[in-house]
Amino acid sequence: MGAAAKGAGSRPVDRGHLDNFHGYLDRLLALPSFSSSRRRAQLLRYLIERALAGEAAQVTEYGIALDVFDKPPSFDPRSEATVRVEMSRLRRALSDHYAGAGAADPWRIGLPARGYTPDIRLQEPPPVMVPEAPPEVTRSVASPRASRWLAWTAAALAMIAAIVLIIRYAVPHGAPIQSVVVLPFQNMTGDVHNDYLADGVTEQLTDALAQDPSLRVVARTSAFQFKGKGADIREIGRRVSADGVIEGSVRSTNGRVLLTVQVNRAADGYHILSRTFEGAAQDLGKLQSQMAPVVLAAIRPHTTLRMQRTPDPQALDFYLRARAVTGRIGAREQFERATPLLEQAIARDPQYADAYAGLGAAYAAAAVNIAPQPLLYAEKAKAAAARALELDPQCATAHAVLGFLDGMVFNKWKKSEADLRNAVRLQPQTVLFHNWLGLVLVAQGRFPEAITELRTAENLDPLIGGAGVTTGLALYMARQYDAALDQYTKVLDLHPDMTIVHAFRGAAWEAKGKFEKAMDDYRVALPIDPDTKLRIIHLLADEGRSAEARRLVDPIEHAKAGEFHAAPFDLAIIHAALGERDAAFALLDRAREQGNLNFLKVEPMLDPLRNDPRYFALLRQAGFTED
Repeated sequence: MGAAAKGAGSRPVDRGHLDNFHGYLDRLLALPSFSSSRRRAQLLRYLIERALAGEAAQVTEYGIALDVFDKPPSFDPRSEATVRVEMSRLRRALSDHYAGAGAADPWRIGLPARGYTPDIRLQEPPPVMVPEAPPEVTRSVASPRASRWLAWTAAALAMIAAIVLIIRYAVPHGAPIQSVVVLPFQNMTGDVHNDYLADGVTEQLTDALAQDPSLRVVARTSAFQFKGKGADIREIGRRVSADGVIEGSVRSTNGRVLLTVQVNRAADGYHILSRTFEGAAQDLGKLQSQMAPVVLAAIRPHTTLRMQRTPDPQALDFYLRARAVTGRIGAREQFERATPLLEQAIARDPQYADAYAGLGAAYAAAAVNIAPQPLLYAEKAKAAAARALELDPQCATAHAVLGFLDGMVFNKWKKSEADLRNAVRLQPQTVLFHNWLGLVLVAQGRFPEAITELRTAENLDPLIGGAGVTTGLALYMARQYDAALDQYTKVLDLHPDMTIVHAFRGAAWEAKGKFEKAMDDYRVALPIDPDTKLRIIHLLADEGRSAEARRLVDPIEHAKAGEFHAAPFDLAIIHAALGERDAAFALLDRAREQGNLNFLKVEPMLDPLRNDPRYFALLRQAGFTED
């Protein structure tokens, strides 16, 4: 371990003692003299972790200012004494501790008067003094009753002392952790191109913790709002309603990788856990598997995680690169960039269940949202998810993919719900699964159950508007137009840049007969959402401006290659508003053939067709009613 791990006259420390030292460090930083100052505790932990990683020589006053105290790059050590003042305070705190309550500690940490390399010593246990036998004296023999009383008193005192030590060193102060947020791990490899590694570690730890049904785990999309912003832990906890905040870093040096993770209580920044996991670069998957149970045990001491197979290192790298694409760019570009990476992961490791499940999820989302041939994409998604379940029957994502497709494409509603509820059972804190289950319930007209699932998704992802938009859609389909308007307005108040929400809000205004307000919203959404053009045409038909609507819809129905195309279901809605039932049902038949009748039962814009026998026949064909 080098000079950082032993001092003059101390016993050399080998790596076998590291676990004991990390536990000691956690207990030390939990003491009032350190936990009362979050900056002091962070500084000591930072110096020790860098030293144990062999990076002590790289630590500078400027680096400490940026990494520990969140100073801007413009920080000038010559004019600001922040680091020097805090180092002096830390030296004094350590000196006071070891001169008093810590005199008998098994470890001793010192800081030099100059420099930043901590001196960590493993103290030799004091010799056991064996007193000489005392001269024999004549004394009275205690009665059996008195002996029993003395023995009981000694045992009671020993028990009390043990309890005090346990409370002091092992039990975190404050209420139990009921909810956590995993902040994006810091990429400290020195290469910005490795951000995907740090992000992947973050996401996989989030997924692992999401297996615990009693622990609320904030969604990664909300957690990533804090990436690179250096926000205070207490403020983060308040904004996402989390009791615990988990943070960490990924480092690499000389072909080795170090994962450092820290669990903090949000209310006061108290450190519940801090651990470093080290191994060869190709052992990243193993290190992640080791880290997750340790983190969960610190929050839920008697809960265990399901053990999973460690994938091939190169396959894991492809998988993490694919995950890094998700949510960063548009839906079509996500699909086009992620699927080749997932296919490479599978080619490298054909037994990698998560890679198959990820590929299935990519094709499932594309089938419903962007695919020119939904059934073809859906079949690819089902095949990948089925293979994932062959390899891992407990793969929650694979269950969710099958459930989502069986409902939204293949109209097998009972099977759909069963698979999605199974996914939620296996990973109850995953936003996507609640969202998909909510949509399947919406399509069936089971609105109270659907809204419950969608509100759960909102609660897990409080800083992102997507879940709120889906809740608004459910309220709209339930004909609760005022509630839908309130929901969409709330999302826009929080996320004014989510222009697409105006398209949804416009539909609610239109359903209420507020045509001017609907048009205002549609015009805002049109530049970023071409499908809003169809909503505007429907609005014109709804207002009675039929000739204008027909003039605009005709070129769309006869579009050539490279021109704007519309889904048959959306065109059917326009013809329904124009009173052209035959054309509407012909288009709905085409939509059925493409697997795109999922909202047939609940879409308000189809109300003009509901008393036609052909509509009831379609409901049966789409699995909404029994023969």
